[in-house]
Order: sequence, then structure tokens, then C-alpha cells
Amino acid sequence: MIPRMALFVARMALTAWVGAAVLFVIVGVREVTSPDFSGEVKDRLVALRFPIFYAAGFVLVGAAWISTALSNVPTQLSRPNQRLVLALVTVVLAGMIADYLWIYQPLRELVTPPGQPRTQRFVELHRWSARVNTIQLVLCLIAATRLNWTARPGKGAPSESEC
Repeated sequence: MIPRMALFVARMALTAWVGAAVLFVIVGVREVTSPDFSGEVKDRLVALRFPIFYAAGFVLVGAAWISTALSNVPTQLSRPNQRLVLALVTVVLAGMIADYLWIYQPLRELVTPPGQPRTQRFVELHRWSARVNTIQLVLCLIAATRLNWTARPGKGAPSESEC
């Protein structure tokens, strides 16, 4: 029972993170490109939104990692698939920690107090943030796909009675 529940949680958490991250990016891009917000407001949004972004990411991706490790359901997730997902999610978690410490924290310092001019360092960190987050999102999408893709019939797929 626990392995099946763990697989369910892993699937939900990783899929939820992909959706949440995509929505966050769409909303964030709209905000920073909107002429309705001043530079000061945009800077305040960085300080307000991103801690929640990272907290949600750590909780969901961390839950996906733990749940995947506990999901020993060979009819649903093969051992090689489980290892691949764990490896991908481990890389994502390491990337999230690095991003938070070495990209977001310095970026936040550059926009505190709000309304400061954008320096070359800000532009450089912002570009790195976009790259790192894109890579993390793609890896999460691959891992979520591997978790959610069902086995082929005859290759470990659940029988009718198990569904």
C-alpha cells in the first residue's frame, strides 16, 4: 500500500511543480514587462514572490524525491525508471539550492532597496536564473513524464484486477 501511495504522491508532486513553475513564469514575465508597474513595484514583487516560489519548489520536488524513493511498484515503475527519476530530481534539487544561494540571493540584494538602476551584474544574474530554471523545468518535465507514463501491456502493466 505504501509504495503505491508513494508513487501517487511522486506523480502528483512533480506534475504539480511543473504546472506551478510554468504558471509562475507566465505571470512573472507579464508583470515585469507590464508598463503598469514601476521599477520599484517590480523590485518589491521579486522580494515577495520568489521566496514562495522556492518554498513551493523545495516542498514539491523534495516530496517527489522521497516518494519516488519509496515507490517500489514494479508493475507501475521499473527499477531503471525509478533510478532515472531519482537522478533527475536530485539534479533539480541541487540546482534549486545553487540557484537560491548563488543567483536569487545576490539578485535580491541588487533590488534592495527597491527602485535601484539595473547593473550589468543584475542582468548577468537574471540571465543565469533564466537558464538554470529552464534546465530545472525541463528535467522535472522529463522526470514527471517518466513517472506518469504507463507501462506497455505485457511489460509490467497492471492487470485489470489491479486497476
